[in-house]
Amino acid sequence: MSRARLLKLLASTALVLCASYFFYRAFQRNWASIEQHQFELEPGYLLAAALAVLATSLLGTLAWSTSINALSTARIGFRQSVAAVNASGLTKYIPGKIWSYALQMYWLGGLGFSKSVIVYINLMNLAISLGTSLIVGLACLSISSVPLPLSVRLGSLFGLLLLDACAILFNRALVNSAIQLFNRIFRRNLAYFRVEPSMLVRLHLIHALAAVASGFGAYAFCLAIGYRLTLDRGLIVVGSTLVADVAGFLAVIVPGGIGVREGVMYAMLGGATTGSLAIVMPVASRLLNMAIDVLLGAVAFRLLRTLTEKSPPPQEQSAA
Repeated sequence: MSRARLLKLLASTALVLCASYFFYRAFQRNWASIEQHQFELEPGYLLAAALAVLATSLLGTLAWSTSINALSTARIGFRQSVAAVNASGLTKYIPGKIWSYALQMYWLGGLGFSKSVIVYINLMNLAISLGTSLIVGLACLSISSVPLPLSVRLGSLFGLLLLDACAILFNRALVNSAIQLFNRIFRRNLAYFRVEPSMLVRLHLIHALAAVASGFGAYAFCLAIGYRLTLDRGLIVVGSTLVADVAGFLAVIVPGGIGVREGVMYAMLGGATTGSLAIVMPVASRLLNMAIDVLLGAVAFRLLRTLTEKSPPPQEQSAA
């Protein structure tokens, strides 16, 4: 193992252990308020939360499938997309962010997809997903009473909206410059693929729906474990969930953003001053998300055989 990889592994382990210790102490200090809460599990809300998390993942898969079919001469069906995206997505719990791309290259090479288009559409969808999640999250926080200056919330929101609009309108120039810089720094030969503004708008809508589904899932999960939220508190839960998900992903050395996501949620939900919700919600929602990831990943692995299926030649199709 190289020295750099060993240092990343040590840093990742240290961060996860620190986060675990932090929440362990937080649970200890606030055990009385946790015991006082009536954890009345509501199966209907729990099912709604699980379906919302599932919808978030499938909408992300739909955006991936839509974009790769638009930018490549090869074609892939939705079942095959579920297999490629959600089976490889389980690697997010392994340190590093490239394993899913490597698996997709391996699985999709036989279907005629180039490595360049796979990397390109993953990075494009990642940028749109992170951006739309932040926009929806900040929009919720901007009309709530979260303890952040209103100027910071609105400034960040309008700044992101302006940046996003420029990315759509001037996509060709901006992306071309970014790819040239990427190739120069990392000594790669990533190709540029032209994406029509209409396609970018479509991908934004799909990822925005995914962000709304994720936020709704967090709200429904609070109701499922017995927390009755006011509208203002619900907006804070939704906004903090989406912003924390982005923060967790950007913590590249931590597998799955474990600890970072929960810490950001804890802080944005008000910490110990707001009772047990800020402590219970980040940890419990992580367990729900991991359960859905494993379930969907298991289905995706069963579908992996579809990646080796080839369409019959035209003469066989006509004969059938």
